[in-house]
Amino acid sequence: MWVPGDRILESESEAESVAFSKDGSLLAAGCRDNRIRVWNLRSGALERTVADASTNLLAAGGHFAKVAADGKVTVKSWETGDVMRQLAPPAPKPAGVVASPDGSLVAASSRAYDTGSENLVRVWDAAGRERFHSLAGVGGITRMVFSPDGSMLVAGSYDADVRVWDTRNGELKTKIEELTVSMFDMVFSPDGRQFAAAGVDRIVYLWDAATWKLTRKLTGQPEMISALAFSPDGKRIVSGGFDEMAFQNPAHVLVWDLASGKVLRTVKSDSRVARVAFSPDGKLVAVADRKKKVWLWAA
Repeated sequence: MWVPGDRILESESEAESVAFSKDGSLLAAGCRDNRIRVWNLRSGALERTVADASTNLLAAGGHFAKVAADGKVTVKSWETGDVMRQLAPPAPKPAGVVASPDGSLVAASSRAYDTGSENLVRVWDAAGRERFHSLAGVGGITRMVFSPDGSMLVAGSYDADVRVWDTRNGELKTKIEELTVSMFDMVFSPDGRQFAAAGVDRIVYLWDAATWKLTRKLTGQPEMISALAFSPDGKRIVSGGFDEMAFQNPAHVLVWDLASGKVLRTVKSDSRVARVAFSPDGKLVAVADRKKKVWLWAA
């Protein structure tokens, strides 16, 4: 059921990630054709296209990280087009890369040379110096995320463990081992006090990010969960799923109230939900489901 505020932004290529600008006036979508499309939300018009993006992860801070064919890592602003950070090709070539919210730190994941099956996570600072590297489980990295202040890096892997490092010295702060399945998305609350993860078992897990004690579980998502986002005030969380039988099957997006654990709104996407994002005022949820459009739902 449509409600006031629901909209669709048409795209020339399939949208794989979404992010709002800091002031909420723009919405960007990372698309399958390696371009980022930026819309003016007041007019609904496509404002510009950033070419050669080669990324499916956008940061809410207005930037994105990409890996070139030669392995060079670049952090670039999708709002201005400026290059914020560039790293010489690291070895082995990164399989995934993410920047901290302010763009000053870059984390990359790859396979470790010496074992071949283990994951390796590395972090570089603003000067391009490697802060640390660490083994990070087996089977590939599912998601990496920095805390809002950049002091922590969290990585989930297909071995079902979640690891948390101190980015200042590379110390492994904790290893969450009680999970029995892989987590496909992870996110910190805007104030950095809560951490959420979800994946195969259709449960949203929430931890206290100071003690790393599991505080609650949210159950009710009909499918495996592939995307998460906190509201700006940290009082709601949105989860997006996918049908494990076929990515092209419809799936659900749920907006949860964290105080009560109740679902405030449920909508359907046409296929697997790739990424979700709250607008800075908390009134809209943007959904990328790998179709040639971006959904905007009233939250």
